[in-house]
Amino acid sequence: MSDVEAEISRVSALTRQLLTEYAAWGNKIVVGEVGNMMYDDMTEFVNLRMETVESCLWLLKAGKVADALGLCRSLLEHYLLYMLMCRGNKYFRLQDRADLTESKFKEYLAERQAAQIKEAADGKTNCIGVEKYPRAKRHVMYIYEGVKAKDEPEFVIPVHYFHFQDFHPETMRLPEGDYFSYRDIGEIGKEAMKRHRENATERYRFYLSYDALLQCLELNGLVDKAALTRIEAHYTFLGKFLHPTHGAARDLHVDRNHHKGGTSAGLPQPYSPVATLLANIYVCYLVASLVDEIAGLFEAASTKYFSDVATAELRELTKRIRDEFSYFWFLFNEPTLYDKFLYASAQATAEEWAELGGRYESVPSDRVKFSKDIYKHFGDSLNGWSNNRCRYRSPLEGR
Repeated sequence: MSDVEAEISRVSALTRQLLTEYAAWGNKIVVGEVGNMMYDDMTEFVNLRMETVESCLWLLKAGKVADALGLCRSLLEHYLLYMLMCRGNKYFRLQDRADLTESKFKEYLAERQAAQIKEAADGKTNCIGVEKYPRAKRHVMYIYEGVKAKDEPEFVIPVHYFHFQDFHPETMRLPEGDYFSYRDIGEIGKEAMKRHRENATERYRFYLSYDALLQCLELNGLVDKAALTRIEAHYTFLGKFLHPTHGAARDLHVDRNHHKGGTSAGLPQPYSPVATLLANIYVCYLVASLVDEIAGLFEAASTKYFSDVATAELRELTKRIRDEFSYFWFLFNEPTLYDKFLYASAQATAEEWAELGGRYESVPSDRVKFSKDIYKHFGDSLNGWSNNRCRYRSPLEGR
């Protein structure tokens, strides 16, 4: 068995161990004196994602790497949404002022910002900020805190919890009059359905679409600019296996330039071990990310809901994943040693290299940029490299 094949077994085993621990976790939680349906809903969200994780593992065991990566794109998008459902305590309402010229819009925005400051000081508004919405022309963004219960003001429910539950894609995309109906809903009904469609479109565009998720994550301080670039790269890479993209699956195969012709389910040559390992790493990190998110949600809950959330074993496993597979740079972990090695080899000046004491491991994380060529970069990181400045050892060496 090669080093890569042995690592595939290790990653898959740890993913399954975390799945098993998550499934057992519910019986370890000690509930408090009061129940809250939100926690059941938030748990069900993760339960359904774990079903997708199991599907990924089955596909990988059967050698269907591209299909597993496509499902990972779905898991990634659900994870971004779940972050907002758990911690997105700020939300916004938009005002469309595209009727104004750019100069007039700037004046209007400044007026609304000054008014908000005064109204907040006088206790006349719960708006906490006014900004220009960056993803649409001449829209004013009024920022608020999440939904609070009257009898429990410290308990904030992010609005994405409600947006997710209330969004129905068929309402947005399938006009009532274009499809079979047992009865004519009349003009009043058609007008009502039109309003529902407009509301659904607005909910999707500004809160649930991919661009909207990024905007809301940034608004809530859950991602910075560097994390956004990593999200974009991973999302784009995984999306190649979900949407029609020429050559995406072929590039992951052994002898990818060998065209044998004929008909078959997939290509005659297998997926490369590196591609299989990469897909397993994605699944493992996505499971760990979802588990960390729900663990944090329960840990932050009032003791009246849970007297013991019993997350210690879960946290131990997710930390182990990040420690043992730190050679994969995902969304929120540190740059890999390989990325630091590349910076030290190709970008660090002689003065910088001297400051680092001749150790690429000492490169500050904020100097290292993420590589967008995810598959090739990952494969290269598994090899050993050396140059006249430093030597990089494979993370699989001595496993």
